[in-house]
Amino acid sequence: MRLSRCIGLPAALALAGLAVTGCGGGAEAEERPAKSAAPASSAPASPAPVTQKPAPPAAMLPGAAKIVRPQIAPENGEKVGVGQPLAIVFKQQKVSPELRAGIEGRLKVSTSPRVPGAWHWNESKGDTRVHFRPATYWPAGTKVSLDADLAGVKLADGTAVDRDRRVSFTVGDSMVSTVDLKTHRMTVVRNGTTLRTIPVSGGDESKGFGTRQGVKTILAKEGRVVMDSLSIGIPRNHPDGFYGAYDYSMRETVSGEYVHAAPDNAESFGKENVSHGCIGMSTEDAKWLYGLSLKGDVVQVTGGTKPKPMDPFGNGYGDWNLTWEQWLAGSALGIRTGD
Repeated sequence: MRLSRCIGLPAALALAGLAVTGCGGGAEAEERPAKSAAPASSAPASPAPVTQKPAPPAAMLPGAAKIVRPQIAPENGEKVGVGQPLAIVFKQQKVSPELRAGIEGRLKVSTSPRVPGAWHWNESKGDTRVHFRPATYWPAGTKVSLDADLAGVKLADGTAVDRDRRVSFTVGDSMVSTVDLKTHRMTVVRNGTTLRTIPVSGGDESKGFGTRQGVKTILAKEGRVVMDSLSIGIPRNHPDGFYGAYDYSMRETVSGEYVHAAPDNAESFGKENVSHGCIGMSTEDAKWLYGLSLKGDVVQVTGGTKPKPMDPFGNGYGDWNLTWEQWLAGSALGIRTGD
C-alpha cells in the first residue's frame, strides 16, 4: 500500500476541530485560509514591557436558561510542545462580540517566566473558540496557568457558563520538525540543535492529495492506527486502495494527516510523494521520533508545487499560520502580560 488514511477519532480531539474525514481531508474540513498568513518564529517571546488594556466588567446572567460547559486544552498537569495553544471551546454556541472583552478579562493567564500573549476569537461549524498564544512559540520549560473565572458569565441571550475552571500545564523541550516536500526530507530540531534529517514521502499532489502546508502541531500520539481507503470513498481493491495498521502514528490534523511509519512506501522515501497527505518514513525513524515527541510539537511543511495551506482553525491547531498582527486583530483586549 502506498497511501495512508485513518479511521476513528479520539473524543479529546473535538477541541481542535471537526469530525475526522481522513488523511489529507476534504475542503469541508477547513475554512478559507487567512490571507498573508506566515508561520511564527521559534525564538522565545520578547519580555519587553507591555501595557495591558483594562478589561470591562463581564456581563453576568444568574439563573440562565441555558448553561454551557466549555472545553479546555491542554488538560491540567500536561506537558506539551512549544506550539500548543491554550484553547477554550464553546461547543455549538455563539458568543456575542460585544461580550468578548468582558470574558477575556475573566481569563487570567499566568506564566513563569513571564511570556506576554493574547487571546484570539474564531467561529466555525457552530463552535466559538478562543485561543491564547504568545507572539512566537512558547519558550521551553514555561509553566502556564489559566484562572477562568467564568461561573455565571453571559455568552449570549439566555446563556451563561456553568462554573470556574483552573488549568496548569508545562511546556517541554522545543521540538520543531520541518518537512520539505520538494527534497522529501524532514529536519528535526530540538532545543535549537538539528538531531536528524529523515527521508520521507508526503502527499501525492498529482492526484490532489497534497500535504497541507504551513505550521501544524501534533494533536495526539496514537501509536498503531488502522487506515482504510473506504473512509475516503476508495474501494480497497482500487489501485489507490489500502487497508492496514501503521505504527508510531502522530496526528497533525483532525481530518487525518499523520506522521507515521510507512514501511510499504520504503522505496519512495527521499524520492517522491505518494501518500494521501500523511508524512511517511521508515519504522526506525518513526519509532525514534515518536519517542521524543509531545502533543503540541511543531511540524512545519514547505516545498509543495500546488500548495494546500493549513487553516488556522477548524482542522487542528493551525494558530501559528497567522502573523502576530493578524492574531491581535482577533482579540478583544490585545496583549496580556503573563504576570
